[in-house]
Amino acid sequence: MIKRSLTLSVAMAVLVLAGCDKEEKKDATQVIAKVGDAEVTVHQLNHALSRLQGIKPEQAELARQKLAKSLVDQQVLVNAAMADKLDRDPNVLMDIEGAKREILAKAYMARHLTAGKPAEGEVKAYYEQHPDLFAQRKVYDLLVIRLQNVDRDKLAEIGKRADAGASLVELQAFLSEQGFATSVASEQKGAEHLPLEALPKFAQLQARKVLVLSAGSNVALYEVVNSKAESVPVERAKPFIEAYLGNKSRAAQAEKLFADLKQKASIQYQGDFAKLAQTDAAKPAAAPAAAPAAKPATHDDAVSKGVEALR
Repeated sequence: MIKRSLTLSVAMAVLVLAGCDKEEKKDATQVIAKVGDAEVTVHQLNHALSRLQGIKPEQAELARQKLAKSLVDQQVLVNAAMADKLDRDPNVLMDIEGAKREILAKAYMARHLTAGKPAEGEVKAYYEQHPDLFAQRKVYDLLVIRLQNVDRDKLAEIGKRADAGASLVELQAFLSEQGFATSVASEQKGAEHLPLEALPKFAQLQARKVLVLSAGSNVALYEVVNSKAESVPVERAKPFIEAYLGNKSRAAQAEKLFADLKQKASIQYQGDFAKLAQTDAAKPAAAPAAAPAAKPATHDDAVSKGVEALR
């Protein structure tokens, strides 16, 4: 896996940097360093810097120097890759082509999506619609048992026993009898780290009562030991709600844009893949992910995680 990742990294460097050798000679002020006959330029550095988020002004120069050194180190690998003729290796060429296709697809989606700021009313409404995450947020001390590969019959029996009032200790004994290797973990979680749809149930869970949550064949049994209120005021939640609503809007735009493009495209599956045409007609494919919106340099973890839990 490491070798594969390195090959792809080098391949991308070959794609981006090898083309620079063919450009006309640059001014000395545009060149950071020469590595053999290749040049690492200020334009490459500035482009790489533009991709970084959350750099404080006092850290800018240090980040610039470190990134410049990283680009030079990368060029050393590129030169070695070229010497080994990796730019002609079929697998590397396929990696380069695949990366190019992905970059172009994301760039197209990002260019055609708007990033409008949600209205104050939308932010306020979202805040009020999710009191368990914000105004009535709680932090829970929990005892948890997590299970994997639980079939439907066993899940139903676990839920039945929990609804009948079985404690976590009693459920652990039952699970052990059924051949499950169980352990009870002690955890502290804010509401933002718990499944959104289950928050009202956590808020109402009485002492020694167990809440059973499942996702596929994975099951978690929760017992609330203690809880305390730690609300998040709207002023502190606002930037993260705005980010979430903005990303949600972009996702909806991306789905529509992709659906329109695919409807207009001429797509003809061939051979053994012809049956995929029927699948496409029945269930349109999801749009490729667009470039994510930039996140604030600093943020309150509780609020940001609360928003992320809804994505």
